[in-house]
Amino acid sequence: MARTTARFEGGCLKGRALWVLRAMGVVLFAWLVGRANWSELARVLGGVNTTLLYALPPLTALMVAFRAWRWNQLLAVRDQALPYRQAWGMYAIGLFLGSITPGRLGDLAKAWYVHGEGMLDWDQALAGALADRLFDVGFMGILACWAIFQLGLAETWLTGEIVQIIGTGMGFALLTSGIADIKSWLSARKGIAFLLALKDEIAQLLRAVGVRALILTALAYSVYFAQTLLMAEALGLALAPRDMIAAIVLVGIAAFLPISVAGFGTREGLLALIFAHRAIPNSLEMALAFSGLFFAFCFVVPALMGFACWLKNPLSLSDLKASAVKP
Repeated sequence: MARTTARFEGGCLKGRALWVLRAMGVVLFAWLVGRANWSELARVLGGVNTTLLYALPPLTALMVAFRAWRWNQLLAVRDQALPYRQAWGMYAIGLFLGSITPGRLGDLAKAWYVHGEGMLDWDQALAGALADRLFDVGFMGILACWAIFQLGLAETWLTGEIVQIIGTGMGFALLTSGIADIKSWLSARKGIAFLLALKDEIAQLLRAVGVRALILTALAYSVYFAQTLLMAEALGLALAPRDMIAAIVLVGIAAFLPISVAGFGTREGLLALIFAHRAIPNSLEMALAFSGLFFAFCFVVPALMGFACWLKNPLSLSDLKASAVKP
């Protein structure tokens, strides 16, 4: 009983520490909003070309389609490919749960659905979900190296320090992406043996469909970058397309740092820094306006699509969390 109580108290303390850490981003966001010129921000938002925004939800659905196709390719290695509509729905649910749960349980949810259908062993289902995530992290990590030099962030000592911070974030992302989903599950098992088996399973998946999955990853991110360019054009943001893509790449990497909620604070701060570095007028206000569009169409819209799918095929969060510690 004492051990259970201690474990519960330890979990609560860790949970509180995590939320305190994430509060840093929220505080930064509030500070940036407080420094903004509200009349200028209202002017920027009032000038948005809303016609361009109508194309964004269909592009979101297309991006999910490419990513679901990639995940289904990984499942096909075990002869367990899903009907495509079902794969799209499960993937969208993963995006929804990944956006609303502190532990980003989206990858775990995809694996749980597949395992719950009796299609794959839990280890194989989880390996497929993590291999799918690996393509995203690896692709963005490679692009981040290009983005730093595209934006000229290594030209001065000040921005050199920023590059070091971003580089640290990249390393953290590569090491921890997906691990948060299974850390409590590992603690209840023989972690080393599981990791070795998981590594072998992921390696086999990558060898089998690596090229096809990489092509689908590139297609998905092409759609994603097209969305961000449309947002920039809708705002009248005077930034070259290559610079805009580079900025979004770095914002995506920064989102892996556990110091924010849904990227608030880190996204706006990094965008304001990049816009100022590129001499964009009213850089802070433009960063806040772009971030608002980005959050609406790259977080809320995908989450709503996933929520609609989840209503048809609900998964209890308690069941999902219980799967992380099942024997």
